Amino acid sequence: MTLSHTAMRPPPMALPSSGEQARPAPVTPALAHVRTGMHRHGMIALPAEERWVRTARHFAASLLARWDVVPEDRDSVLLIVGELAGNAAQHGRADMIVSLALEGRAVHIEVADYGATAPSPHPRCTGASDEHGRGMGIVELLADWTETLEGRDHRRDRAGLRVATAPAEQPQADLALA
Repeated sequence: MTLSHTAMRPPPMALPSSGEQARPAPVTPALAHVRTGMHRHGMIALPAEERWVRTARHFAASLLARWDVVPEDRDSVLLIVGELAGNAAQHGRADMIVSLALEGRAVHIEVADYGATAPSPHPRCTGASDEHGRGMGIVELLADWTETLEGRDHRRDRAGLRVATAPAEQPQADLALA
């Protein structure tokens, strides 16, 4: 089993208000990637804020590329990660953990948010022309299964889908000419 931690990147910086110096983010993303045989896992811990959703997608994209998931399936997984992380950032709590696992031919995605519930700055609209509120519908359409687990101080949204991986390149044998 190998565990690698991406420590070479500088810590993310919080966006400064006008006239302020950039400062380290209150929560430094924690990255982990584990590979054991056909089971591969990765996770990232981030503040549950809109500006970190992109980081969650980039993290997922790097894992999927490392796992050789084909581009068509990679796009579906990234859309699911973006929707679930976006929901956690908009409606969730203080922190979120984005986890992906490749087990055989299936990718399991989980976005969990923890801590005190943050007040939502956006009122929920339910009109037919509303551009919001379709995230879980998109996730349910793309995923083979979904699940939501909710507790007093956390919420976990899970989804899974079967994916194809590109065949690993086999070293070509040297040809001997007679």
